[in-house]
Amino acid sequence: MADPYDFAILGASPFASLLAGLLAHDHGKQVLRIADPVSSQRLPRSIDLALPFAARPAAWRLVRDGEAEMRAILSTLEADRLLMPTDVQIVADTPQTQHALAHIRHVAAGFGVRIRAGRFTGLSRLVGDITLGGSKVQSAPSRDVVVGFTRAGAAALQIEGEELRAAQVVLADDAAILERLPEESRPALLVTEPMTATLTLPARRLAAPVMRFPDRGVTVLQRADLTVLALVGGDGEVERRLASCLPGPFPLRRQATTRYRRLISRDGAPVIGRLRPSRLFIVAAMGDAGLFLAPAVARLLAGAATASEKAWFSAHDPARASREAIADVGGIAA
Repeated sequence: MADPYDFAILGASPFASLLAGLLAHDHGKQVLRIADPVSSQRLPRSIDLALPFAARPAAWRLVRDGEAEMRAILSTLEADRLLMPTDVQIVADTPQTQHALAHIRHVAAGFGVRIRAGRFTGLSRLVGDITLGGSKVQSAPSRDVVVGFTRAGAAALQIEGEELRAAQVVLADDAAILERLPEESRPALLVTEPMTATLTLPARRLAAPVMRFPDRGVTVLQRADLTVLALVGGDGEVERRLASCLPGPFPLRRQATTRYRRLISRDGAPVIGRLRPSRLFIVAAMGDAGLFLAPAVARLLAGAATASEKAWFSAHDPARASREAIADVGGIAA
């Protein structure tokens, strides 16, 4: 019996939504999206921004191309408002990060990013939801789908107790990987990092709408009403590190706080590819710019990737024997 779906996409993130939509509409695939609705009251767990914290030109090329593609796609859908030009400032505290940031600025400028007074200016940021209403993508609640494994280790899906046949199963965000893939089956490259998301009351104006402090593990986004969304990595000295990134007035009360987990890679580069023996395809450790890789990932999965895209994804495959050539800023000690 033929598989009724070409792809089963697991994940509730904007990236997962966009990937499913691109596969169905641009590549004519039969796609099932498996995700539960995200509450409008839930704090965001990412800031989707076309700014890879990467020193490799190939990564910048892929993100910049994806950014242009997304603008064109959203313009066709009359949804241009979902991408907002945003200025970003990265604050480096250590000599090593200062050196890396100088190189990142040089690479970014080479791809047409305007940098003024140390700010990256006019970068696209997602400011709304990517929905699949009216799409050809079919949907199923996450709670109805079970991901199991055969004796040989291959992944097998069931929906409401019945076999769910899909030619390719994609774990398209960190939450899906953490929930569906046992830790012992994950690539050793991936590390789980505890995260805190918090929303403060209005604060004094920040130096830029988005500020990233890589050495402190903090990214902050100031909204139009001057409230601040902060994403803090790690579970040590969260309050102190967060306070060091905010302008006050102190004490600065919080409206809401939540904790979750994300995946980062030991070498600072994304991990994208098919796992053995499960045959699950994972997309992990993409950072803030992952959304803008969706068009290229869709082409890879649909068998329509360009030669340069194939080479980039091959280098980032978890089965790759050596990733020394793609190790990037932000890697951690093994």
